[in-house]
Amino acid sequence: MKILLSLICACTLTLAGCAGTPVTYYQLPNSHYQLPSGYYRTPVHIKVVLTDSLNQGNLVYQDSPTTLHFAQNHLWADDLDQEITHILANELNKYSQHFSFMPQSNSKHTLTVYISAFQGSYDGHIHIKGYSMWDGSKEKGQNFNIRLSQQGNGYSNMVKALTKGLEQVAITIAP
Repeated sequence: MKILLSLICACTLTLAGCAGTPVTYYQLPNSHYQLPSGYYRTPVHIKVVLTDSLNQGNLVYQDSPTTLHFAQNHLWADDLDQEITHILANELNKYSQHFSFMPQSNSKHTLTVYISAFQGSYDGHIHIKGYSMWDGSKEKGQNFNIRLSQQGNGYSNMVKALTKGLEQVAITIAP
């Protein structure tokens, strides 16, 4: 009887250990590219380049002035650089009357957006930092450093705030 009870306890503990914390996947809202409507505009290929630490698939949270936490069970559902590219293209198309921004294009004009920070923070804000550079155009690149208040706790609210931050990035870098 003791052997049977020991065996049942061992199996129960093994199964409980395998259950673990479930993984949650996140997507930036409105991260699907939409072709701009309207009259002819010069096509511009837009691409986003993330720093290596942001390109791992984990949501990032700054938990002190000097440390970053890479979430293990809270991951991006798709490639983050592609989601950001689509959002920035959609937002830039709202503000530009001369250019049509596209994630896939053989255009001779390219806008590259380099992002070095894209995270929530212990201070209750999200932070998005980086710069843009034009190739094949007389337009000038722009630095951006966006800091917005996060409404509510949790990764879902952080993702929503990061999306609003990208709208601010588009306003900052729009030609």
